[in-house]
This record gives sequence, structure tokens and C-alpha cells, in this order.
Amino acid sequence: MAGAGEQDVAAVWMLKRNCAITPKQFGVFYCSLATVSLSIAAFWTALGAWTVLPFAGIDLIAVGSAFLVYARHATDYERIVISPGHLIIETVQASHITVIELNPRWIRIGLEDKPRPKIEIRSAGQVVLVGTHVPVHQRAVIAGEMRRCVARLA
Repeated sequence: MAGAGEQDVAAVWMLKRNCAITPKQFGVFYCSLATVSLSIAAFWTALGAWTVLPFAGIDLIAVGSAFLVYARHATDYERIVISPGHLIIETVQASHITVIELNPRWIRIGLEDKPRPKIEIRSAGQVVLVGTHVPVHQRAVIAGEMRRCVARLA
């Protein structure tokens, strides 16, 4: 963490999705769904309704694609670490990791001027938006906590 020791960390926020099911559990569910669907399709194909099988396959491909997109983003998060000399923002989206380091003495924290505002962290002309995975009603509270933490360091 760019030279900051454990004792130097003032606060850490882990902003992540509220997923009710893990990607592994999702995979098990999809396999059971595919088994049931293909069993029913095979039954009707054996009775002479052969067109059921291709439609079951198309259905499983569509549902599997949607599940894959969900599973790929289920573990997305934003992690904000504030220490006396650093403010580190780590963003993970699918397999893409972005780390931004700012000086906490130069930042301003607020909310966007939009109906569903994200948390804005401004520093030297750079604007970083966080809070994508947090419910809208909690973003102002988190922004306030961040402002208080930064003010204590100043």
C-alpha cells in the first residue's frame, strides 16, 4: 500500500455489491437448471416433438450468458483507504483493477449533482467517482464519514 503501514491507516471503506449468491452457487444452480431442462426436452424429443430440444438449447445458452455476466461482476468492489499521507482508491470491475493514489490534504469529497449521485473525490483537477455498488440513500452518509476522516488528518 505505497509505504503506509498498518498503524498509519486512518480508515478503510469496502464498497461492494450485496450479492445473495456466490458465483460458485450460481454455477451449481445453472447446472441443475440445465439438467432439468434437458431432461424435459429429451422426454418430448423421444415422444416425437424433436423441435423442443433446439429451443431448450437456445434457452440454456441465453440464460447461461446472463448468468455469466452476473457472475463476472458479482465480486466487483471499490476500496478506499485513508492514511495520513495517502488516499488510495482501488476499483475492481470484472478482471480489471484500477488503483488511484491521491494526497488527502488536497482532496474534496462531495456528491454529484445528479438524481442518483455518486460520491465525488476531487483532487488537483482529477475527479474520481465511487459508490457505484452502494445504495443511493447511504452514499451521503459514507461521503460524510470520509470528509470527517480527512478533516481529522489535516
